Parts: sequence; C-alpha cells; structure tokens
Amino acid sequence: MRNAIIIGILAPWFLLAADSGAMSDAERSYLLQQLEESKKGMLASIDGLSEAQWKFKPAPNVWSVQECAEHIVLAEEFILAGGQGVLKTAAVPRPASATAAVDQQLVAGVKRRDQKFTAPEPIVPSARFATPADAAKEFTLRREKTVAYVKSTQDDLRTHVGKGPAGPMDGYQFLLLLSAHSARHTAQIEEVKANAAYPK
Repeated sequence: MRNAIIIGILAPWFLLAADSGAMSDAERSYLLQQLEESKKGMLASIDGLSEAQWKFKPAPNVWSVQECAEHIVLAEEFILAGGQGVLKTAAVPRPASATAAVDQQLVAGVKRRDQKFTAPEPIVPSARFATPADAAKEFTLRREKTVAYVKSTQDDLRTHVGKGPAGPMDGYQFLLLLSAHSARHTAQIEEVKANAAYPK
C-alpha cells in the first residue's frame, strides 16, 4: 500500500520526465561524438596546405579548399543560430521523428555528396581567411562554443520543431545538421585535393 502511494505521488514526475524534450545521455553522447569527429576531419583536411593548394580551383564554378573551409566556418554559427531560433517556437509533443534511427539517417543524408545545394548568402565564401591556419583557428573557436553548449544545455531541444533543409527538424537535429554539414564539406575538400591538377 505504501509503495502504491509513493508511486502515485511520483507518477506525474515520471510522466514529465518521459515527455521532456531535453537530450538523453545517449543523444548527448552521440552528438558530441559527431561534433568531435567532424572537427578532427575538417582540421586534418586543411593542415599543412601550401598557398597554391589552398587556393586551387578545379573549375571556375567549383569551390577551392579555401572556399570550402570558409563555408564550414561560417555555417557553424549560422546553423547554430537556426537551431536556437527553433527553441523560440511553441513547444510541441516530442515528434515521432525524434529517434536515434531518424537522427542517424539525417546525418548520413547530409553527408552524401550526390546532391548539390546552393549556399545561403550569409555563408557564401569570399576569401575571408588568407591561410589554412586562419580558418583552423576560427573554426576551432566556433566549434568549442558549440561543444560547450551541447555539454551543458538542458534546453528542450526535442520538443521544438522548425523548418529544416529537407523538412521539419527539432532543435537537436539542427545540431546534428551542423556537425554533418562540416563533414559534408570536408568531403568536398578531399574531392578538390583528389583532382588530377591539384598542386603537389
């Protein structure tokens, strides 16, 4: 009887916890892993490049490594701001799409290079970073801010939804998009470096 009373008292708390939009430990761990892997990949892709390698363009309408790297740097705060904007919308019940399987599909889909997109004007590169070291320094600073937020936030990321590049996304998925976007364009950097005319 006493246990039944305790359960009855705690039941509303259990329901609240189950409906919470905050990241679970597993979700936070997965996101941090993605952020760390994409950070390492991006920094490794531009490390030690010469000026010729940095600025080489495979074709007039194809971005150089310099342009790809700048796009990655600029997108860090741009996508993060998009996710923070979603948090200002009214909370909704946790979407059916807020699952590990859908999250992983999102990451894989963003990383795919078979579809090309036009970058929004605020993150179109314009040679802001003269050297790979300049880009690496700024990227590291911005990524550290993202990671610090992810490590500490208790925001209800999973119960706020907004329009994403391929449909509705919750706040957590915007952060996954941020990381996967870095990986996507790091792969683009590697495509440039694999070009037969790339300076050796």
